[in-house]
Amino acid sequence: LDSLLQEIFQILFRIRPRPEVCMVVQRVPVLGGGGGGDSFPLDEQKRPTPDPEEKKDVIIEAVGDIGRYQLMVGLIFALMEVPHGWCMLLHKFISPKVDFWCSMPAGLNYSVSEWRNLSSPADDSCNMYSWHSGNSTLDIADNYWSPGSLENASLSACTSWDFDETSFQNTIIQKWDLVCGRRLLPSMASTVFFAGTGVGVFIAGVLADKFGRRNVLLLFIGLFFLSGLLCSFSPYFELWVIARFMWGAATLGIRSIKIVMSLEMIGSNWRAIICVAFIEGGWTLGYLTLPLVSWLITNAFYLQLLVSVSVVPAFAFVYMLHESPRWLLATGNTQECRETLRKIQSYNKRGNEIPDLEGKDKEKKAEGNFLDLFMTPMIRRNTIVISLAWFALGMLYFGLSLHMPEFNANIYLIFFLAGLVEVPADVIPFILLNRFGRRLNLVIHYVLGGLLCMATAAVPLGVYAYEWPIVVLAMCGKYISQVCWGIVYLYTTELFPTVVRSVALSFACSMARLGSMLAPFIASLAYIDPILPIFIFGSITFLAGLQAVFLPETNKKKLPDTLEEGERFFVINNPMKCC
Repeated sequence: LDSLLQEIFQILFRIRPRPEVCMVVQRVPVLGGGGGGDSFPLDEQKRPTPDPEEKKDVIIEAVGDIGRYQLMVGLIFALMEVPHGWCMLLHKFISPKVDFWCSMPAGLNYSVSEWRNLSSPADDSCNMYSWHSGNSTLDIADNYWSPGSLENASLSACTSWDFDETSFQNTIIQKWDLVCGRRLLPSMASTVFFAGTGVGVFIAGVLADKFGRRNVLLLFIGLFFLSGLLCSFSPYFELWVIARFMWGAATLGIRSIKIVMSLEMIGSNWRAIICVAFIEGGWTLGYLTLPLVSWLITNAFYLQLLVSVSVVPAFAFVYMLHESPRWLLATGNTQECRETLRKIQSYNKRGNEIPDLEGKDKEKKAEGNFLDLFMTPMIRRNTIVISLAWFALGMLYFGLSLHMPEFNANIYLIFFLAGLVEVPADVIPFILLNRFGRRLNLVIHYVLGGLLCMATAAVPLGVYAYEWPIVVLAMCGKYISQVCWGIVYLYTTELFPTVVRSVALSFACSMARLGSMLAPFIASLAYIDPILPIFIFGSITFLAGLQAVFLPETNKKKLPDTLEEGERFFVINNPMKCC
């Protein structure tokens, strides 16, 4: 059955069997030459050329595929996902929709229900009745109110509002009166936050490739803490938005660096387990605990304060970690790399000798930058394809997470259920990834998730209680989107060489944040039809899945370190011979 399935997959998706040898001389453009210039043959003498993965990985050879140190790093980074998840999803509980009405002038003694009935029309909380007598406006408090007089009453805009604080207190809507004419500001604030994540993750990638993973990670943890405090104590909405932008930059910068840092010292068989089961599992834990924490801490001030200080223990743990030995080797820091490997070996209780790094130093000493992602054909194609996949996934995931149709159900329950469907998504994928590879899983899950969301358009509204078929289909799409996060994070780190790995992952994450920035505006189309946003999310995801067939397979392959190794690897493993 297993062989039959693999044959079917190869026929459907044109998966080329792993080339054990390559007898054809292929020529790869020299880096920096753009579309032309010189080229170098993969095999000058037309001898069988082994795959790059057959070469020894000196880092893994020294520290082992997995050990106590790698597991400890994975556990620390998994726990750091909890505050990251809280921060990314916090907007749901600091800007929820709450009931509001025009404020009662001082000196009146009406009850809330009486005041709401007397002061404004039943469907209008932005204006209140007023009676004009000469140049003065007479309020209903002056006993000019009677049932018949409301027919001739004019309306005047409210200048302040009172809010229902039964379930939420001190939210940004309540604190700064973000209603009526200012009702779009919470959506704008959400967009600014995701813009911050896009900027932050890109800057983090550039800095991590230039100055090392560990140092930049510590810097961004400090930024997370300080920007969170500023959000908590901000007296002005404009200052809060700026702080929220910085908070977004810090939290996603942290995530991208630690994923790269952890996978650079783990063998290929364990990459999926660490990336999906550990790190994505930590995200799901944060997702599931946020509604509980928000239910217990209903005051947005204390909720933001808790999220900001929750990252403080991580600073001490990261400070004790070592710099990525693969980054040290790729950037020519051979002596420091040897010392780091020796310390990790000691922690892992491995007594084998450290391989010779001198030759590797001369061979791999190189630097990369953002422009290198577009300088050569294969790396350029991978950058474009995977970035479009990230864009669609960011739009789908955060569109469903933060704008899941609730149909008058409990906000905490719906949010918890949306997180609960992610639990199997943290267990099943790493089995599939190791068994069937990255490329096939990415294509199938994207296409399937898109189809599930598009299917909501076929469900009639008003027929089922709480529109449960739509909610179920959206939840299934949400499950698929969580599976895809584990795939794209792992896949992207394997697709690019060490010298540009961080900046490549950061650029891809930035594209996801661009998609998530558009999600609130697409979600606002729900006033036309509640199903329209979900259908749009699904359609874009479906198309992104189809174009992912152009990516090469990276399962159980040695990670390339230099740009030359990366381009050679992609030429050999190109799934589309026509392009």
